[in-house]
Amino acid sequence: MFYKKIADKISQQGFVVVKDFLAQTDIHSRLIQSLSGAVKFSDGVIKSIPSEQMCSIRQRIEDIIPGLAEELRLSIALSRFGYCAIRIDQSSSAPVLRKPFNFHQDPKVAPGGVLNWHLDHYSYYLNRDHTNWLICYVPIFKPARHLANLAIVPKDVVKHHAPHLHQQIEGRGAMRFRCAEADTLEWFKLRFPDQSIKVGDWFAIDDYDDASPGFKLNIDLEAHKVVPELEVGDLLIMRADVIHRTNDAGSDRISVRCDAIPSNAPRLDTWRGLVWLSLQYPFMGSKRKYNVGKWLRNEWAQRLK
Repeated sequence: MFYKKIADKISQQGFVVVKDFLAQTDIHSRLIQSLSGAVKFSDGVIKSIPSEQMCSIRQRIEDIIPGLAEELRLSIALSRFGYCAIRIDQSSSAPVLRKPFNFHQDPKVAPGGVLNWHLDHYSYYLNRDHTNWLICYVPIFKPARHLANLAIVPKDVVKHHAPHLHQQIEGRGAMRFRCAEADTLEWFKLRFPDQSIKVGDWFAIDDYDDASPGFKLNIDLEAHKVVPELEVGDLLIMRADVIHRTNDAGSDRISVRCDAIPSNAPRLDTWRGLVWLSLQYPFMGSKRKYNVGKWLRNEWAQRLK
């Protein structure tokens, strides 16, 4: 009954919140200390987490994944999970305009580690399967439940208000969703030269397919978002093809993330897998190559230390 109730919500909305999933004793104080000053990768996540401080959290999460995957009929690799951490630094500063504009990069970047509307990129660049993928996300440091949360556009809301968008993002990743503003209009015209664009228009930006810059939306994501208020120890489980963003940087926040990955995902954690991906790199499209190159350089540097 526990798994069915959770699975039903994920199937309908794309996400579910499990309150009080972790006990305070599951969260190691040294884990918070080490993540407070840890270096972030270019996508804003902390990739290196001390394993000895994660034992209890790992056990709790990995105990529920098999039953949930079975209920959802997902093909999940139950012997290997991906872990990272996400740190938000409190900030009230306005987003910074980045000029000269770059076709690949957002025209604005928010302070504090805040990410705008998206479907995750690197997981899709490396595996190309966001159907058999669950994201488990739990705050381990968070002063206030109403601050530094995630904003989500539920699957059923997208399906009802924007059927075309729902169809296009099913199982997808490597996409951003942006609204044209007065100071970013030039960037949108660079990205979509054949479109008539005005301030307030929303676009899906395809960061994977070289043949498509993306497409115009007929939905205002901000008008349809929900923001679950998470406390320390609450677990958010979300399909990887659910549109989401950081809602705010109103306070500091550290969260641990576990990725339950597809059973057929390549073993990129091995030398063989790393070499295999490196050999594939020259034959990738330009959008994928732009980002996978960063990942490969970081991985080779870390493993050759």
